[in-house]
Amino acid sequence: MTETQYLIGVSTSGSPLIYYTSSFPLEIGTKVVVDTPNIGTTIGTVQNNKKSEITESFLPITRIATKDDLVIFEKNSKIEKDIFNVVTLGAKRYNLNMKIISTIVSLDFSKLLVIYSSDDRVDFRELVKELHRTFRTHIEMKQIGTRDRAQIIGGIGVCGLPLCCSTFIKNFDIISINMAKNQMLSLNIPKLSGQCGKLICCLKFEDENYTELKKHSPKINETYKYKNSIYKVTSVNLFTGMITLSNGTEFVTLTKQELRKVPRVTNER
Repeated sequence: MTETQYLIGVSTSGSPLIYYTSSFPLEIGTKVVVDTPNIGTTIGTVQNNKKSEITESFLPITRIATKDDLVIFEKNSKIEKDIFNVVTLGAKRYNLNMKIISTIVSLDFSKLLVIYSSDDRVDFRELVKELHRTFRTHIEMKQIGTRDRAQIIGGIGVCGLPLCCSTFIKNFDIISINMAKNQMLSLNIPKLSGQCGKLICCLKFEDENYTELKKHSPKINETYKYKNSIYKVTSVNLFTGMITLSNGTEFVTLTKQELRKVPRVTNER
């Protein structure tokens, strides 16, 4: 059974955009109290909302943030900076091979989330004991990879827009170099890599479209007999449908419709 409600996109510290439900619309920029899987209860900012028939299970918006909520949140934000320094110094003191990315406390200070990156498995038990004695709250350590780090820190992509991972991507897909090949891109790894050092996520966005378009296009090096000469396909523009062929001395460009009228050579001798 579906129920028509408002689907509200909320951004919070240390998390990508998370969707919640509300029985009424909320203006963009509204501060709301929400429960998150990583931090617990915190304050987020409404980024978008739309009326929708909710068919999936979403948590509801807890409430619009009150003045008291905002005062506590601001106080916690200042404390987080001090906590970050304490955790960083503690990691150095215990000689732990880890880089502290962020420290976040829940609105009611019932939980302290420490986000870190490391290439190794880290034994942080003594550090956690020390943090618990110091802050008297539940301590959770979360190890993240380079893509998660970019998601939290944010930045500007090569397209000039904010990183997709820090704005709307919730879960990371597997990105392979075959996607770049499928889209006939130059295999220049530095240019195909994002701020995380991995292949850019947007390779995934159009891969399905390229796969579908290529089903109805000739392959590179396919051979055709055109005007009593043997031509091979040298390039295909999937979007305009223009195909360039060459006989070794000259080039000719045809549309898909024109190429269909040209006999294909299946066994050139």
